[in-house]
Amino acid sequence: MSHKIEKIASCTCGCHLIKFEKWTDDDDAFMQVYENNFYSKQDSKISAYLKRLWSAIRGKEYLLYEIVLSHEDTIGLRNALIEAAGGSEE
Repeated sequence: MSHKIEKIASCTCGCHLIKFEKWTDDDDAFMQVYENNFYSKQDSKISAYLKRLWSAIRGKEYLLYEIVLSHEDTIGLRNALIEAAGGSEE
């Protein structure tokens, strides 16, 4: 019998969330990042451009945004990943 392991963790700013899901009888796991369009687009275009430019100058990968998780969401996401991997929590 298959069941779904699912965890949704929201960014502390309220603009983004991560959704992790895995069916126990499937080898693949899925992680989606969602963005609240209204709040996330309130930054200026110049600020977003400068952030991307600074990342490129430093040789970093393209940075779209950063998701900041609360301690509880971090623990919940960790537990969902451990369960999906078939491991035991320590």
